[in-house]
Amino acid sequence: MSTSQESPAAHEVPDTGMRLTTLDPGAGYVTLINTYVVAPERAEELLDFLVRSTLETLRYVPGFVSANLHVNFERTQVVNYAQWKSHEAVAAARENPKVAALMRQQLQITRSFAPIQYELRNSVAAASS
Repeated sequence: MSTSQESPAAHEVPDTGMRLTTLDPGAGYVTLINTYVVAPERAEELLDFLVRSTLETLRYVPGFVSANLHVNFERTQVVNYAQWKSHEAVAAARENPKVAALMRQQLQITRSFAPIQYELRNSVAAASS
């Protein structure tokens, strides 16, 4: 399968008035990369749940910066690349009852998920043409 193909169920980007994610190693953000393993027939359900959860709840949690959702072409993995202001903000979010409820709900859709925290060290873009 060519990676240049458009996804058969591509999501429109909701107009939320939010800014796009900026990859700036100097910002000091914690990057949380969460990989979900999902049955292909449930990938869209998981994506819809994650978009709704982010728009309705997570974007209002103190320390949340951004989230970006990706799905592999086989529709068996969904990745959420999220930025948070600090490790403490991530820890506090996990203790937030609304966030904890969302984490329990996503377990009803996904086979497993593995959130791992990273530090952005470098960001390189293509040369301008």
